[in-house]
Amino acid sequence: MAKYKLTMKPLLIIFLLLSAKLSFAQTGAVPKGLQTAFSGVWERNEKYGINTVSISFEPGKDYAIFKDIGNGMAPPRIFHAVLKGKIFVIPPQKEKNDYIELEVIKGRLHLRNRPAAWEEKEKRIKAANGKFEEKVFKRAKPYSS
Repeated sequence: MAKYKLTMKPLLIIFLLLSAKLSFAQTGAVPKGLQTAFSGVWERNEKYGINTVSISFEPGKDYAIFKDIGNGMAPPRIFHAVLKGKIFVIPPQKEKNDYIELEVIKGRLHLRNRPAAWEEKEKRIKAANGKFEEKVFKRAKPYSS
């Protein structure tokens, strides 16, 4: 009987750890208030057309799906933006994108972009110019016929 109790303790601990890990995985979803503020289609008038981006969410996921549609001449690029505080961050990926922050201020989407430089061994180096370039988008008006 003593042998049975010794093996039961480790099993109980393993079970508790696994159940705790599963319960934490469910809490990572983006809050509804932020989903409402960010989701939708956003546009920005530029010199040669309208630049368009789209932000959407999947239920239970802890990231936003950011789709850079551009002016529609090239295929859209899709990124996963992770939540940090009240802003979404798209980490830089070599030959794909720079460091990007997304924030909604007074009903407008502020997209801040900072270039990232890379060295040969795939390690990121901060660019000498550490300033952000900011673009402000408005919500697209729904199409009505």
